[in-house]
Amino acid sequence: MINTYNLFAVPVTHCKMPIPINLHKKIVLYVEKNYKKDDIVSCKNGFQFHGTFDGKEELLKILNLYLNNTLKLKIVHGWLNVLGYKSYNTPHNHIGINISHSGVFYLSHENNNIHFFRDQATFEIKPKLFDFLIFPHNLLHYVLPEERNEKRICFAFNLNQTNEGE
Repeated sequence: MINTYNLFAVPVTHCKMPIPINLHKKIVLYVEKNYKKDDIVSCKNGFQFHGTFDGKEELLKILNLYLNNTLKLKIVHGWLNVLGYKSYNTPHNHIGINISHSGVFYLSHENNNIHFFRDQATFEIKPKLFDFLIFPHNLLHYVLPEERNEKRICFAFNLNQTNEGE
């Protein structure tokens, strides 16, 4: 099931895509072993990892196959974004060369809402495990501080358009 919301005349795609349980466990275990509180980019008092991590290649392969086949998009850069108790993401958008969209794939069960805003209007989505969102890279968004001890784990990414044959 794929839902597309026209927010402020801006499409945000929200769908669910389960991944193999062993891959999910591998990524969650990596987070548990490597989590540390820090301030990196928009992530405050949380953990953000832009390098290679256990399960990243497998996750990219699964997501890219789906994204190319359904939306003609391809991930150009992705990173883990982990929020613990009182961690949050400040309002931000995504920038970079040749980026058309950004996205988030959720790897935790319960997640604080992601808030999108434009021109004084806001819209929020409450993501669940294996939900993913695709939105224009320049759409401002944020996450309020987590109020629970369970970590909010997601894989954030930037995308560009693919050619028909890719």
